[in-house]
Amino acid sequence: MHRGPRIAYSTLINLAGAAIPAILLLITVPLYLHLIGEARYGVLAIVWLLLGYFGVFDMGFGRAVANRIAALHDASIEKRQGVFWTGLAISAITGIFGGIILYLVGDWLFAHVFDINGSLRDEAENAMPWMALALPLAIIISLLAGALEGRQAFLALNGAQIFGTVLYQLLPLSVAYAGWITLPYLIFAAIVGRFFSALLLFALSYRYTPLSPHPHLAITEVKPLLHYGGWVTVTGLVGPLLTVFDRFVIGSRMGMVAVTAYTVPYNLVMYLSILPSSLQTALFPRFAMVGSDEAKVLAARSVLSIAAIMTPVVVIGLLLIKPFLIFWVGTALAEKAIPVGQILLLGIWINTLAFIPFTYLQGRGRPDLPAKFHVLELLPYIGILWVFIDLLGVSGAALAWDLRVLADALLLFWAAQTFSALSHAMVGILPITGAFVAAFELPYDSVLYMGIGVVLAGASAGWSVATIPQNLRIALLQRLLLRRPPVESSASQETHGP
Repeated sequence: MHRGPRIAYSTLINLAGAAIPAILLLITVPLYLHLIGEARYGVLAIVWLLLGYFGVFDMGFGRAVANRIAALHDASIEKRQGVFWTGLAISAITGIFGGIILYLVGDWLFAHVFDINGSLRDEAENAMPWMALALPLAIIISLLAGALEGRQAFLALNGAQIFGTVLYQLLPLSVAYAGWITLPYLIFAAIVGRFFSALLLFALSYRYTPLSPHPHLAITEVKPLLHYGGWVTVTGLVGPLLTVFDRFVIGSRMGMVAVTAYTVPYNLVMYLSILPSSLQTALFPRFAMVGSDEAKVLAARSVLSIAAIMTPVVVIGLLLIKPFLIFWVGTALAEKAIPVGQILLLGIWINTLAFIPFTYLQGRGRPDLPAKFHVLELLPYIGILWVFIDLLGVSGAALAWDLRVLADALLLFWAAQTFSALSHAMVGILPITGAFVAAFELPYDSVLYMGIGVVLAGASAGWSVATIPQNLRIALLQRLLLRRPPVESSASQETHGP
């Protein structure tokens, strides 16, 4: 049975695909803030959140198609083609419908809910037609990416996503440099980038699925896609509320400058999860392909690997985020953003560990369990978020997010029956706690702070090396010492034909 490229290779490719957007973020955020201002950047962040949330209208078909195509890895080309074209047709229909709803709801939100001054409110309302057009495009892109993910064509997928991200970030920035800084111009430029990304993804899907020049629908695939996609849709409906509702509440109660003070460190911290996210993407089709026992062992090893990777990353992040934000966005904004970033760094550690049981459950055909957990978490989270923002401002929103991802992680590990791996991984919280206390209590330029930082970074790195599964540690050491290539050549790995 052909299982496609190795997980390490796929993870490395996914990591490269995620690292470039992170680098672009570091470069472009200060430029955007300088060109369009904090308030307009906050409105733009809300606009992108709306677009992301209304991506729920893909009905889970991006994930469902990835799962179904992965399960059909040894089936005929015609069966995979039927899954692809059926998913694409339904996604196009739901995307158009979602675009209409987005136009109506977004216009109402900017007119009556968010605390925005008159000129920016007019800009946001004038940009809504472009947002309505962007949604079907985003949903189709999700479907195309799912097809490539199901075929484990990660090199092709990430190359296309890098291309799209570069255009998505730089075209609006170029428009702003030309003097067109209003929201309709910026959003239109971003849509142009997405359009070219969709064209490239379709061409790659045509090759790797592979597709015939004569599309055909497979009616028999509608039911399994809808069943799987239905639960993914619940996650897609509730999950974004859990991840973006904080900024909506901040925007409605504290204004757009506060949204920027929260969004800047939030995006920065989330990019630290690119390696766990890359591993998650590589594991999803593999969980769908292998047997139950092998999947459970793979999940446990992956949890320990992520803990080993993320512990020193979070420790160093806590120690450096204060001077970095001051350098990156200036003292005025950094003073508001630093405590947010420090609190979020605590949550990102447990959140990235939970990537594995989440992916395990979806890959093993149980997308209903994460969906049910998200529904269970929603109302308590909204209540805690509301109270904490009242008490602590934007830092309260970060603390509420930490509590929510902790509860989510415990539920997911319980459902996936991987608590033994989590209990071993929890040792990593000790140096993280030390770094958090030091970052809050000590001046970052003091000798004591630097000394404690060196000790904590060294301790976390030592624990990391000891925690990485032995077979993986030996393989890494052999490759480093012998300077062997980490995987087979891309030519041999990127063969995804029948």
